Amino acid sequence: MPENRNSPTAGTPDLSSYKAPRKGRGNAVNETTHAIREAILDGVLNPQAWLREESLATDLGVSRTPVREALNRLEEEGLIERGPGFGARVTALTIEDMSVVYLVRGSLESLAARAAAERGNAASLSDLRRIHERMVNVAEQGDTQAVSRVNIEFHRELASITQNTYLIRLLGTVESALRRFGSRSYSPERMHEIIEEHERMLVAIEKGNGAAAAEAAEQHAKRARVVTINNFIGDVHRP
Repeated sequence: MPENRNSPTAGTPDLSSYKAPRKGRGNAVNETTHAIREAILDGVLNPQAWLREESLATDLGVSRTPVREALNRLEEEGLIERGPGFGARVTALTIEDMSVVYLVRGSLESLAARAAAERGNAASLSDLRRIHERMVNVAEQGDTQAVSRVNIEFHRELASITQNTYLIRLLGTVESALRRFGSRSYSPERMHEIIEEHERMLVAIEKGNGAAAAEAAEQHAKRARVVTINNFIGDVHRP
C-alpha cells in the first residue's frame, strides 16, 4: 500500500510546486507563508497533516528560519496548530467551522449583492454575466475543478463591484475559509443548482432590485451550507 504522506506517521507532502522565485531575502517569509497557506487551502496539506520544518524548507528552497516564521503566522490565522510534544499540524475542519463560515458568507454576500444591484455599472455587471456564462460552460463539461475556480472568480467579482474595501477584505477572508472545504459539494446536481442560484442573483442585480439580490445571495449561502455539511458528515462516516 502506498504511503499516505498526510498521515501522522508520514512525511510532509512535496510542496516543491509551490516554490516561488526569490525576489529578495526580505520576501522569503511572505513567500513561504503564501506557499504553505495555498497548499493548505488547495487541500494538498490535509486537515491534521503534520508539518515538518526541514521538509518544508527543502521543498520551498529556503532555510528553516522563514519556515518557522511562516508557521507562526499561519498559527495566528488559525490554519495550523501547535502544542507541547506534537509539533505543528494543519487544523482540523469541524461542522461548527463550516456552519459559521457559511452564515458569515450569507450575511456579507447579501450586502454585496444589494450593493451591486444598487450601485453596479453596466461594465461590471457585464463582466459578472460573462463569468457566469463561463461557469455554465464548464459545468456542462462536468469539470468540478474548473467549476470551483470559476465559482471563486464569480464571488470575487461580485465583491469587487461593491467597491467597498472592508467588504471586499472580509469576503476575501471568507473565500480562504471556503477553499478549505474543497470541491466536495460539486456533484452534477449541485453544479446545476449553483448555476440556477447564481442566475437568480444576477437577474436581480441586473434589474437593480437590491432586496431580491440580497435574498438570493442569502439563500445561495444557506443551500451551500446544507450541502457541504451533509457531504462532510458523509465523508466522516464513509469506511
